[in-house]
Amino acid sequence: MGIMLDLPHDLLVYIAEKVDLFEDFVALGGVCKAWRSAATEENFSRRPQIPWLMLAQREDSDVRGFYSLSKGMIRTVTLPEANEKRCRCLASEGWLITAESDWSMNLLHPLSRLQITLPHTSTLKDHDSVIYDLCIWKAVLSSSPSSSDCTVMIIQGCLLKLAFCKLGIDNAWTTIETKLSMYFDVIHFNGNFYAVDGHGRVLLCDVEGANPTIAEVVAKLPSELHTRTIEKLYLVESSGKLLVVSRKGVCVRPVDETRDVDEDDCELTYGTTSFQVFEVDLSNDGWTEVKNLGNRALFLGHNSSFSVEASHESVKANCIYFADDCLESYYGEDDSVGGGKDMGIYNLRDGSFTPHFTENGTTNDIMGHPLLDYVVDEKFRIDGNLVDIGGTGDAHGGHDHHQRGSEDAQNVQEQPISSVEQSVADLITQEV
Repeated sequence: MGIMLDLPHDLLVYIAEKVDLFEDFVALGGVCKAWRSAATEENFSRRPQIPWLMLAQREDSDVRGFYSLSKGMIRTVTLPEANEKRCRCLASEGWLITAESDWSMNLLHPLSRLQITLPHTSTLKDHDSVIYDLCIWKAVLSSSPSSSDCTVMIIQGCLLKLAFCKLGIDNAWTTIETKLSMYFDVIHFNGNFYAVDGHGRVLLCDVEGANPTIAEVVAKLPSELHTRTIEKLYLVESSGKLLVVSRKGVCVRPVDETRDVDEDDCELTYGTTSFQVFEVDLSNDGWTEVKNLGNRALFLGHNSSFSVEASHESVKANCIYFADDCLESYYGEDDSVGGGKDMGIYNLRDGSFTPHFTENGTTNDIMGHPLLDYVVDEKFRIDGNLVDIGGTGDAHGGHDHHQRGSEDAQNVQEQPISSVEQSVADLITQEV
């Protein structure tokens, strides 16, 4: 061990530059002072990071679990702010968006536990018409809250409408006015928000333009491709291109469809049958079907969706990792119902399915299974993307650092690196 501690600095730098995974890079910096001096921002490889899977909560608990795809292990962190008894969680840009039982909303960083207040849901235009215990179905950030121009876009209400707020500026949500149209997904792409609705239309939401409350149709899925068998449409950025992914399958059906049965006599026979991927040409309303993703993989779920480079053997190229998005499956009191059955890996080349992280059974957590993809920003702080992707299990860990209020957004930028970095260092040493 003494020999390892006495290695020349240039050799330590060479070793640090060869480390691809951020969790390994943090561990390298924890060996000793000399190794930490080599584990600096300029020596990190900056290769795309492998996602962490934040597992669904099965019982009332302050503990959440994170599944490392690269390590095949579960890490735990204490996160009482994300306890499903008091809130529901969505995710974007490395932050959780929590909607609590009193309808208040916050941004929550799962490692530093920093919180930033969002406008109350009572300021939403159709707040009184919401019939579910959760009125926010999707949330997307335009950038990290540490930036000066972060905008939050949400899909909300039983009619699945769009609304947005500018962080630190707006005290209320602004609704984007559209005709009868329910939105399936929204994404921030090339400086603008884009949404896809139930008619297969892609709409531009220019919140900085002259008409920020008007959505403009910029592309439409061909009618012959948009059929009733499509259960969900997703928007994903991959290699600088905007993709629309259609997910086909069945949802909740009776055991015997030839006869009338009571609700209690139904069986959840839902399941995804196939995916199709299309590249959107925003300049001329064009579509091209994508048959090969190259060396990339897509991660899909009703929180947010993204693509990663398949740079590690734990991520399969030209594949789609998907969560259980059949919301009806989450309604119920026991294990005879519950979501988490319909998730896995879809091979775009041959149309085959592979089960993924299904050993923990079902869950009644309607918000599903966010997936956390850590990256390191230009200031060597931890940032990332969270999406909804399959997985079930218990969870726990964390710090007592809290800050509230949209006016504290700049404090995120000033947050000492050590506390957040130590959070990750703690996580990677907790293995289940």
